[in-house]
Amino acid sequence: MRGTGERRGDGWQRTEADEQLLRLATRYSTLTLHQAAAACWGGRIEAARLRVRLMAEAGLLFRSAQVRWAGPVVWTTERGAQVAGTGLTAPHPPGERLLHRLALADVGLRQEADGRTVLTEREIRTAEAVGGRAAELLADLGVPEVPPGARRGDLLAVPTGVCSVHWPDLVLVLPGRGHGAVEVELTPKPRAALRSILRAYAAARRRVFYLGTEPVVRQLQGRPGPEGWIDGVGQEAGLLAPGVAISAADSLLQIRPLRLADPAVAAQVARYASRHRRTA
Repeated sequence: MRGTGERRGDGWQRTEADEQLLRLATRYSTLTLHQAAAACWGGRIEAARLRVRLMAEAGLLFRSAQVRWAGPVVWTTERGAQVAGTGLTAPHPPGERLLHRLALADVGLRQEADGRTVLTEREIRTAEAVGGRAAELLADLGVPEVPPGARRGDLLAVPTGVCSVHWPDLVLVLPGRGHGAVEVELTPKPRAALRSILRAYAAARRRVFYLGTEPVVRQLQGRPGPEGWIDGVGQEAGLLAPGVAISAADSLLQIRPLRLADPAVAAQVARYASRHRRTA
């Protein structure tokens, strides 16, 4: 096994881009080679392929090409997660939720590339596991008026019952305006479950951005019917005005079509959504 790229004799030396990949692969759990190349090597696939191979041989990354549509995917080993220095442990290997993981990574990486601060679900859960840590984290990121005495799960998640919370897929820090949840939905949820989540966001006065495929957007905002507009779950939860498809600019609920940069992930999401299409 090669060394970790830290000292003479390793045969290679870790670069800033290598360490950036280790951080991203730990935070987002799994990345495609395309996503790694775009985030760390200016889109140069062969450069990413070479550096991933070196880090895999050094025991810092796992890589797999077993899922044909995804191409090569990577995630950190425990050793790689330690080198990343994020405070997170190594993620579990990707399983049946691989597509959702990669779609989330695509959305989060694009937001970060545009200069926005994103907290992944792994970071959210880790912060909320320690009393007061979520409040400290948000205050450090410049979020105003963070209540220091908030209960665990009340700042980054939203309570959905006496003893239960809903964890957002991502949290987007909005400078000077607080923070908002980001939900990435590939297929419609059961209406009752979605209505409960939306009402939890409304009760918490938390802004939430839903990025979804066409069936999800239709379920949330409704659709035209033979006698007028048929309301969706957004109207049922009180976050959209009845008979209105578009969220107001200051609405707590913002609905957008899911747009993905990785062509393989985008194509698989389209196939997956078409197989699970149903009337919302």
